[in-house]
Amino acid sequence: MAPAANPSAPQPASYHGEVWTDTRGFATVRLPTEAGALEPPLEYELRDLDPPSSARVTAELHNGRFTIIALKLALAVVAAGVLATGSSGASQHTIGLVRGGGGFGDEVQQGAQAAATALGDHLTVLTADDTAQLSAIKSLIAQHVSAIAVDPDDAAAVKPALAQAHAAGIAALSVEQAVPGSGSVWVNQSGAAQYAHALADALATQIGRKGQYAIVGQQGQFPIANQWQRLIKSYVAKQYPRMKLVKVVRGTGAGDEGEVATVKQFMAAHPKLRGLVGVTPTEGYMVAEAIIRAHKIGKVFASGNGGDCPPVADPLLRSFVRRGAEQLVCAGDPVKLGYLTVWAADYLAAGHSLVPGSYQVGGPVGTVNYYASKQELRLGQPLTITKANVDQYTSP
Repeated sequence: MAPAANPSAPQPASYHGEVWTDTRGFATVRLPTEAGALEPPLEYELRDLDPPSSARVTAELHNGRFTIIALKLALAVVAAGVLATGSSGASQHTIGLVRGGGGFGDEVQQGAQAAATALGDHLTVLTADDTAQLSAIKSLIAQHVSAIAVDPDDAAAVKPALAQAHAAGIAALSVEQAVPGSGSVWVNQSGAAQYAHALADALATQIGRKGQYAIVGQQGQFPIANQWQRLIKSYVAKQYPRMKLVKVVRGTGAGDEGEVATVKQFMAAHPKLRGLVGVTPTEGYMVAEAIIRAHKIGKVFASGNGGDCPPVADPLLRSFVRRGAEQLVCAGDPVKLGYLTVWAADYLAAGHSLVPGSYQVGGPVGTVNYYASKQELRLGQPLTITKANVDQYTSP
């Protein structure tokens, strides 16, 4: 994209050029490096050259590029232009991150700092759990930061403070858990279908995509686990027709010897069983322990909910993976989650608004999607922990 022919006029700055869309109708428009950082307000002009269509911007200008889509067709030539009526030049933002303790929080912070460095922002990190998160958010509001992101222990408890930040013109974000009614953008790891499919894929790859399997849930499990079960069943039936569901087993959720015995008895009663899916963290432990106790490693395989991972902090859980009793599925990589959080905070602090569609984040993240119905910016990259990579995701 080239600058408009009027180099003597410093304002407004305008750039124009032509791009080809890809087979999905999308194109990323990149400004020349000499354009620097154009600040809002911005105006976009899109004109379809061949063939006629209806083009629109799906991701506004950020880091020197914006994304468009040409509707109703796959390939198109589009004349794209951007006009900046504001000033040009980078603007550093101060972004506050309220993180939890433990290894997961450490990795979120690692990714967040990488993004802040890449974007030229300053990151202020406060580690707080439970009720301390409320005072941490209020402290950041008092410091007049540009954006606040919090990984909430209790969404209801932090809602008033996030709403206060939003009302004060501070970009507000929640990480992992949504805080409805606070005006915050929800930076989420995976959708229900993505996570369920990852659990199914992890098992399917171990058993050669064929054979009998069972889903192991627990009594009184959260509604999301019931949804995962339904999604696994429907996905496997379509994606892996040679895999046959024997039963959905309901454990007690106690995580005790009785549960291990129940899973062992089930395997003994179904000698052709090839795999188990533990849909909750407790049952993730139980299926692997039962396979080991029954001397079924290499005969019966498992995929399990890894809980708040990575890192895989529990040595017992790591041993399950290393011995081949189970593969663990995590909702996402916390380093990527932290990177995405700060990218979004920077984007919002610069005066942009998220609109439904795809965003190219860069760094370790790549492409993500925004869903306006829940104000959800979704990473959408579940992570499977296997024998091959478990050592990359262990606690220091």
